[in-house]
Amino acid sequence: MTSARGVILILLCSILLAAYVDSKLIVHVTKVEIVNNYKIANASAQIRRYGPSMRNYVADFRVDLLQTIANVMVNTVYYVPNLAGMYEKAFYNRTTNFCTYLRQPLTDRVLKMVYENLIQRGNLPKRCPLTGTYAFNTSFDGLNLPGFLPESSFRFDLNFHRGPPKNERIFNGYWYGELRRVSS
Repeated sequence: MTSARGVILILLCSILLAAYVDSKLIVHVTKVEIVNNYKIANASAQIRRYGPSMRNYVADFRVDLLQTIANVMVNTVYYVPNLAGMYEKAFYNRTTNFCTYLRQPLTDRVLKMVYENLIQRGNLPKRCPLTGTYAFNTSFDGLNLPGFLPESSFRFDLNFHRGPPKNERIFNGYWYGELRRVSS
């Protein structure tokens, strides 16, 4: 009888693992907030919902740079809420020289996952210096996220600032949403 229980346990674990492996994470963005430094840039973003149940969405983003910026830093921060629902401690926090990243995308894997998806859906910088207007329009469906991430609510901060010596904020973006696991 013990071996029968073991076989059932192994079979159950195999079925659960197969269901987990045969799934993917979908990003649902529900809200975005932008904080600008209007001397340098005017960024805006909005989430538009559509479809019969309003479950589908598109994120529209645009930034008009008012100055040419030669040295740009980007800070990416990923939070999951604590038990009180607050986004207090970052799960991931990294600052990268954006110009270096544009020349060598493998310098930041998380930024690369997001940026590769966005650059296909808009007009985003390919090299420095940054000047003019950049925009994207996406639902984030094409993001290939690591399968080990749990389903959860999140806040993803994407903060741009001028690099040394000035270290001035260009704009900060706070993207809120959920990761949901769906069968492939």
